[in-house]
Amino acid sequence: MMKPPFKAARFFRNWWSLVTVLVSLVFIFILLTKNSHNKKVESIFRPGFSIGINQQMKLKRPIAVAGKLACIHPKLELWDKVYAQVFHHVPAIKCGASDWLYVDNGTFHVQEFLLTKHSTIHCKFAKLIRMSDLDTKVGDYIKITFTKTFKTFKMDHDFYKVLCEAANKTYDNVHAGVVLSERHKKHQKHTKSGKDGQFNVLMIGFDSLSHMTYMRKLPKTYKYFTRVLNGVVLDGYNIVGDGTPQALIPILTGKTELELPRTLKRLRNAPYVDVYPMIWKNFTKKGYVTAWAEDNPFIGTFTYRMTGFKQPPVNHYMRPFYVWSESHENRKHKKLCLGDKRRTRVYLNWLRDVFIAYTNKPKWVFGFHSEVSHGDNNLVETADEDLTETLKFLKEAHYLDKTILILMSDHGARFESLREQVQGKQEERLPFFGIYVPEMFKSKYPKAYNNLKINAERLCSPFDVYPTFVDILNANFSTGGLGDIRQRSISLFQEIPKERTCDHAGIEDHWCACLDWDPLPLNDSNAREASKALVEEINKWTLPQRKLCAELHLQNIKFASKLMHSQNMLKFKQSSDLDGYKADLSGHTKVAYELYQIQITTMPGYGHFEATLKHDLKSNTFIISLDDVSRTNKYGDDPHCIYENHEELRKYCYCKDKKSI
Repeated sequence: MMKPPFKAARFFRNWWSLVTVLVSLVFIFILLTKNSHNKKVESIFRPGFSIGINQQMKLKRPIAVAGKLACIHPKLELWDKVYAQVFHHVPAIKCGASDWLYVDNGTFHVQEFLLTKHSTIHCKFAKLIRMSDLDTKVGDYIKITFTKTFKTFKMDHDFYKVLCEAANKTYDNVHAGVVLSERHKKHQKHTKSGKDGQFNVLMIGFDSLSHMTYMRKLPKTYKYFTRVLNGVVLDGYNIVGDGTPQALIPILTGKTELELPRTLKRLRNAPYVDVYPMIWKNFTKKGYVTAWAEDNPFIGTFTYRMTGFKQPPVNHYMRPFYVWSESHENRKHKKLCLGDKRRTRVYLNWLRDVFIAYTNKPKWVFGFHSEVSHGDNNLVETADEDLTETLKFLKEAHYLDKTILILMSDHGARFESLREQVQGKQEERLPFFGIYVPEMFKSKYPKAYNNLKINAERLCSPFDVYPTFVDILNANFSTGGLGDIRQRSISLFQEIPKERTCDHAGIEDHWCACLDWDPLPLNDSNAREASKALVEEINKWTLPQRKLCAELHLQNIKFASKLMHSQNMLKFKQSSDLDGYKADLSGHTKVAYELYQIQITTMPGYGHFEATLKHDLKSNTFIISLDDVSRTNKYGDDPHCIYENHEELRKYCYCKDKKSI
């Protein structure tokens, strides 16, 4: 009587065993297949992160794993189909015939070949005198006759207009140099760069170059900087605002423009930019020689919208040279040339000359160039050789032995077609920033140098450069531990906490490249509501000027995406072991709002706008800030009717009288 039940029980036990084995095998197969796939894709990203491939965005988006970096930037493609179409090779620029004179260490020299042809060369020299930040005058001319026995003329001013003639031939040009004057000596207080722990600073910048474009268009410079100088490139260097001032002001002051006295031209009785607490003032007080050079003076960082400087802000100020050259000289020469030199070479030579003139004095030098990169990134390729040769000279002449060198840009391209691509948006927010420290620094301050290398993969911003300068100024490198995540600014010689987010770093959502955007269908209801809310908000901003500015209407939604948080990031509470390998995922971070990013076009005027909107889930409303809206195509003369009196509305106003044009 017991056998049948026994057989049935044994049958069912065997059946469940078989099912268990089959399920286990299937599960193991799935895991192996998944791991194999992940390893294959993950190999192109930094170690420790898994990724998802989004076909619509065509961009790999790393997903932060609990216990790892809170901010992960995607590893962008150096060359894809879009970029291959936009970028092209630019041939080397060949300038005119050889200059009659050249400047070397504050002295004019006549070219030897001229003295072979002509027994005498008659020249006139006049100083280029700064009257204001907007005006440069030519001083009185001094006549000098050069012969085979008299070949040089000692400069007592940095910038000269030169006119020469010999045998019915003439020479007309401007020259720049660096002169060690008595006025500068007073500022130096006899401090020498040989003083223990005191380092020079040289920062060389180009406008509108993303991290990737720097690599694309300045390959020789990038290779020399990273492989020969072993410079540290900050992969996570993120902008904090829109445009050059929002990049340079935090670097130079540690503050935003809105945290400083308002120096806008349009404001009555606005103070000069002299009121800003520029870091170069601190270096000057400490005995450093300071220098600042910026080309394209009429769109200058501190003069385009701002009042400029009443007094020369640094010991050596190249602006008077550029104000005169832009107005009177450049058009006489070949494109991008000044005499026999590329204008980038003139710029870099002047930065170099500060080091030659002040060999035994500490120096803080900053140059920022935009002519070959602001409007067309392709042209910056013509500066690659000049910049590489400058770095080689500084190294081989041992000027870099006690110099901290920074190569940087303010932001990526803003108005090109690239910006309409997802990768283009990321690149705009990720400009190039690299730091070289000399061997002396590495051996004496290994902890600070190690922190700098760690920070290459951490979230950094222009705010962090200011305290870095302060550390250099005070030779404060031996205390570099873990930075305080509660502080917006952290010296790059301290370790930036891996938990740092854009919120910690003072980077608004709109500019944060850490954001993990998930594309939405263009007919998504939230995308449409967000787009409508944006147009309504723009119309509110222009409403007080409705007699002049037309009401805008939504024409098209070009792109829409939603911020998707990593679930593990939301659940992460703390590490559950001493080594930080295991994550405690018991946290429950409440999401109070969602972020949307949209690109739209409006009519009239066919304006292209990009904005980040906060969707308050509780009230079901969209919140938009003026600072979170960007115009991504040129507005031209569309806002001509309010251009002078309402600068803040230029991006949004389409003048009604344009309709009839």
